[in-house]
Amino acid sequence: GTGSGFLTACLARLGAGIRSIEIHPELLEFARANLGRLSGPRIELEARDAFAAEPLGEYDAIALTGSMPVYDARFERALKVGGRLFAVVGVAPAMEAMLIRRTSSSEWVRESLFETVIDPLIGAPAPAGFVF
Repeated sequence: GTGSGFLTACLARLGAGIRSIEIHPELLEFARANLGRLSGPRIELEARDAFAAEPLGEYDAIALTGSMPVYDARFERALKVGGRLFAVVGVAPAMEAMLIRRTSSSEWVRESLFETVIDPLIGAPAPAGFVF
């Protein structure tokens, strides 16, 4: 999620261009106003649900700003070969921050970085709850 645009601005300083997705159109407009003051790399903002059926595209790097209670491979599949994905996976009280690298058209390497807790992405699949 783009949110206020702060992380988008930071990431834009590290790359030639950035595309940021936000599910809430009103937050996207807030970010657009904040990011409009920047000069430099190309920043593309899009209002959409990252979990919708349409393809995400192909990227060198993806940073998810919310957690995925259940890992969803759609994001790793959106990486170019050599690309990297930062994702937080799991449910509180212990979620795992991960770095996923795409090493070929059909292979990825997953590395556990640290434990943390952050809110889940809206629309992220959740694990089945306990039922009697």
